Amino acid sequence: MRPFIRLSLAFSFAFLITISTIAKNPERELKFTSFNSLFLYDEIGDKNKIPKNRKKRNSSDFEALRKTALKEDPDIIGFQEIENEAALKNITISEYNCKATITPGYSQEVGLCWKKNLGQPKLKEIQELSLRPGLRKGLLGEFQFGPNRISVLVVHLKAGHSSKDKQDRRGQISVLREILPTLGDFVLLGDFNENLGRNHSLWNILQGDLRLRSANYKMQSDCWQHKEGFIDYLITNLEWKKGSFVQTKFSSDDGNFDGHPPEEEGLSDHCPVSASLIVRGN
Repeated sequence: MRPFIRLSLAFSFAFLITISTIAKNPERELKFTSFNSLFLYDEIGDKNKIPKNRKKRNSSDFEALRKTALKEDPDIIGFQEIENEAALKNITISEYNCKATITPGYSQEVGLCWKKNLGQPKLKEIQELSLRPGLRKGLLGEFQFGPNRISVLVVHLKAGHSSKDKQDRRGQISVLREILPTLGDFVLLGDFNENLGRNHSLWNILQGDLRLRSANYKMQSDCWQHKEGFIDYLITNLEWKKGSFVQTKFSSDDGNFDGHPPEEEGLSDHCPVSASLIVRGN
């Protein structure tokens, strides 16, 4: 066989192998959202729940929360400040399955919702983040995409400005530093109650030896009064799709979450944040 013919056949064979590989492993875009929904209760027998002065949400409140949380049509959503899975059903649609952590005697949990077409993930509560009673656990979902697995971890770190609160957050971030390297490819969603773009020491603790990428690191927030920066983050050890980050504001966002107009009280002082990854499936 002539060298030119052999070379042409080799190139043709390599081209067919490449096309076959792409066909068997198509890329897909996965959109992630994180949202602190502010004391989201199921409104069933909640007379003695905290905070006592919170507004009981009605159907229009749930509709506004649902419309805002789902505006970007996310595939996977991490929720903070929810009571249970029943509460999540009030602000999602039947296209999603949801899971929430459960803490006896405690009513502020984290939740994970995902489109049913992604299949059933392996779910696990991350007890290590609850360093003491009152600190929230994390929720981990492991999703399989062909031969690839992506772990999604939802967290809500300690709120507050006291030295004890800051110490608790630092401790929880140190726990995350130990957990993240064990997850393989992962997405970390949550309310950190810290501006990681400013607090470089906490970002460095979280990052450790990993190369983390935040979809909104050092960006400015445009939600209610949170103009100083983000405390809600989407973080991965993969690559976010360039330009995919968006913060979804409520239609009634007038710059201040102060109860004026009154319908604000049934919403949230946080806005959903979203971004996309490109992953290869089977």
